[in-house]
Amino acid sequence: MRIRSLARFPAFLLLFAAVSFAAAPPQVIRLERFRKALWKVHVTFQGKPGDFLLDTGGGMTLFSESYAASTGCKFWGRVTGYNMFGVRGDGPRCENVQLRAGDIPLTPVTAGRIDFGDRFAGDKAPDGLLSLDSFAGKTITLDQTAGTLTIETAESFAERVKSMKELPLKLARECSGMCLDAFVGVPVSEGTAWLTLDSGAGGVSLIAKDYARFFGLDPAVKEQRLVFQIADGVDVESPVMVTDMIMDGNLGQPFLSRYLVTLDLAAGRMWVAKAG
Repeated sequence: MRIRSLARFPAFLLLFAAVSFAAAPPQVIRLERFRKALWKVHVTFQGKPGDFLLDTGGGMTLFSESYAASTGCKFWGRVTGYNMFGVRGDGPRCENVQLRAGDIPLTPVTAGRIDFGDRFAGDKAPDGLLSLDSFAGKTITLDQTAGTLTIETAESFAERVKSMKELPLKLARECSGMCLDAFVGVPVSEGTAWLTLDSGAGGVSLIAKDYARFFGLDPAVKEQRLVFQIADGVDVESPVMVTDMIMDGNLGQPFLSRYLVTLDLAAGRMWVAKAG
């Protein structure tokens, strides 16, 4: 078969081909400050706008009662989960929820409901929680210095992690598979402790009493200071609460705000680099 020379194709067809084969850029979601150390994301669902707290430790994307009512989302059945202290929560669920951050469609999820109560007294409470399940299957980079969350392409991801350090990561699917949490592996003297990454924990880290001594902490003292190297060149230094938990521990904003964090939520891999 004879192949025609490109020179004989109309110019507009060549331009169309170039645009069609150009790599799509990464999608950048702008974060807005909420209180001193937290972030929120402006989203829409079925045309209804809302400001959701970015909570990488939340497990499940949740609607406030008022936001849920405004969307007409059909809640039914029950979803059951436990917070880090073992407190059980039950509530109905709404399926096939696809939020948009600006013009960026997020991963469809099953959403639950939340009552914030007086947790944010003095401020307008968020319209919901935006958790990792809304990014399932994607590779994301959280850059708090720039105030962005980037959904990476294959090309931008490969370039991004060239100068970053990979850390061990486990993804957990709880709540009958509807929740998604990420745990970083931290080597201690007896093995590996797995600490959840929690952007919704503003000013403190948490370590379970059973693991306190492996982090140089006193199991009998609730409020202390954690200074620990979790990997070569990667450390955490923050106030810490030693308490009863159903997980090994929690790394909140005192750690996450100091690092650029890339999570491959399809393959279960994680990279970090010093922020700034």
